[in-house]
Amino acid sequence: METTWFKESRYAWIGLGSLWVIGFIGALTRFSLSFFQVQISTDLQISRGFISMAWSTNLFIVAVCAPLGGWLVDRYGTKKILMLSAIMSTLGTGIVVLGHHPIVFFIGYGVISGLAGIGATTNYILMFEWFRHHRAKAMALLASASSVGLAIITPIFVSMDWLTWKNAFVASFILGVCVTLPVIWLGIKSSQQKHTERAPSDRSIEVEGQDTSPRVTPPSKKFISLPIFVVVAIALFTCGINMGSVEMNLVAIHQLADVSPSMIALSMSILGIMEITGALICGYFLDRYNKLMMMSLLYGIRIIGFAFLFMHLGSSPILFAIAFGITYLSALPGGMLVINEFAKGKGRHTGVLLLMHQGGGIVGVLIGGLSFDYFGNYQNLIVVDVIICILVTLGYFGLFTTHRRNLRIQNKKVAVSEAL
Repeated sequence: METTWFKESRYAWIGLGSLWVIGFIGALTRFSLSFFQVQISTDLQISRGFISMAWSTNLFIVAVCAPLGGWLVDRYGTKKILMLSAIMSTLGTGIVVLGHHPIVFFIGYGVISGLAGIGATTNYILMFEWFRHHRAKAMALLASASSVGLAIITPIFVSMDWLTWKNAFVASFILGVCVTLPVIWLGIKSSQQKHTERAPSDRSIEVEGQDTSPRVTPPSKKFISLPIFVVVAIALFTCGINMGSVEMNLVAIHQLADVSPSMIALSMSILGIMEITGALICGYFLDRYNKLMMMSLLYGIRIIGFAFLFMHLGSSPILFAIAFGITYLSALPGGMLVINEFAKGKGRHTGVLLLMHQGGGIVGVLIGGLSFDYFGNYQNLIVVDVIICILVTLGYFGLFTTHRRNLRIQNKKVAVSEAL
C-alpha cells in the first residue's frame, strides 16, 4: 500500500524545512563568488587564476574534512557538528568581508570556509534519522534548496547594477549570523535528543522500515556490503567528474560548437528547471522501487545525455540539459540511500563517499583543462564521462542482478525449510 506524507513525524518535516533554509542561504556565497568574479579580480587586483585556486582549495579542504566530519558526527552527534560547520562558514565569509587583501580573501574563502566541510555528512545522516518512508523525496527537496536559491538570486543580481561583491558577502554574513545559526540551534534536534524521545518500539520499526520498497533482507550483508560500497564509491567519484565537467566547462563546450548565446541561455534555464523536476521525480521512484535498478537507469540516462553533447547536433544543448538535468541532483543522495541500507557507521561511510565525490569534481575540472590545452577542445573530456558512466551503469546493474539472485536462493531455502 502506498505510504502517505503523514506517516513521517511532524518534526521530520520541520527539520527538513530548517535544513532547506540553511541550504538556500548557503547558495548565496557560492554564487556571489562566481557572479562577481570580474569585480573581485579588479578590486583586489588578483587574477582569475588566483580566484580559481581559492575555489579549488575550498573544494579540496571540504573533501578532506568530509571523512573527519563523519567520524565527529558518529562521536558527538549531528547538531554540534552542523553548528560548528555553520560557524566556520560564517566566519570565513566575515573574514572576506572585513579584509581587503588577496591573502585575506584566500584564507577566508579558500581555507576557513572550506573547513565547514566537516558538516558535509550531517544532512544525509539527519535524513536517515528523520525519514523512514520518504527519504529519497526528502533528500530531493533538500537538494533543491541550492538550485532554487540560485534561481532567485540570479535575477536579483542582474537587475541591481549598484550591487557589489562586498554587499553580497555582507548579506551572506548577516544571514549566517541572524538566520542560519539560530535555525540550527532552535530547529535541529541532535541525534541524542531524537533517541531519547523515541520509544523502543519506534527504534525497531525504523530498522525494519528503512526501505519501504518490497524486498527481503539479503542472506549475508557482510558479503554484499563490500561490493556495494565499492560500486557506490566509484559511482560518486564518477558523479563528481560529471559535475566538474559540466559546471566548469559546459558553456565553453557550447561556445566551441558555435552554439548561439540565446540557445546557451535557454539550455541553461532548462538545465536548472530539470534539476528540480528531476530530483522530485527520481526521489519518488527511489522511494518506491529497487534503488540499485533505479541508479543503473539514472547513469544510463547520463550516458545518453553526454552522447548528444559529444555529437554537437543543433538540438544537443537542449537534449543534454534535459537528460543530465533530470539526474543532476539524484546521483549523490541515491548512492547514499543505497549504502545506508548496509552501513553501520553511517557518519564514517558518508564522509568517505563525500570525499570521493569531491575528489571526482576536482579531477573533472583538471581533465577539462588538460583536454583543452592539449587538443583544443573538450571531446576527450566528454568521452571520459561517457566511459565511466557506462562502467557505473553496469556496476549498479550487476549488483541488482546479484541481489535478486540471492533473494531467490534465500526464498527457495525458506520454502524448503517450511516444507520439511
